[in-house]
Amino acid sequence: MHPRARVEKRIVYPVGREEVWAALTRAEELSRWFGMEVVSFDLRPAGRIVFRDAGGASRRALIEEVEAPCRFAFRWMPAPAGGSARDSGSRVEFVLEEVAEGTALTVVETPSLAVGELIPMVGPVVIGSSIPDPIGAPPRIMALSR
Repeated sequence: MHPRARVEKRIVYPVGREEVWAALTRAEELSRWFGMEVVSFDLRPAGRIVFRDAGGASRRALIEEVEAPCRFAFRWMPAPAGGSARDSGSRVEFVLEEVAEGTALTVVETPSLAVGELIPMVGPVVIGSSIPDPIGAPPRIMALSR
């Protein structure tokens, strides 16, 4: 059996873990990260997040894990009939770790697989610095250049 495909990115911010945690877990800050307005945010396991894009379309997510200030994970919920491919049920996880330079944030997205679907991969896909930080990353937190 092949491991699930996943995308992973690690970013180091020169601030404390509590500040990065706040940037991920406040609706106004999370809105900047995703480039969509967070209209509802219930930060607890089984809580919901509702995003609204510029066109008025909503995306919903189910919070799976909250371990302040270390880990936060949610799963995109499938859209009603006619939804986009982006509403795949993939899992997004944020892991914060204190490091000498400040706080390392690792973001991992693991797509959901349909029953019987396998993606032939040797291991995780690690995205280097060629991909930009999340849309609208909070300006008060800037990644260390490597």
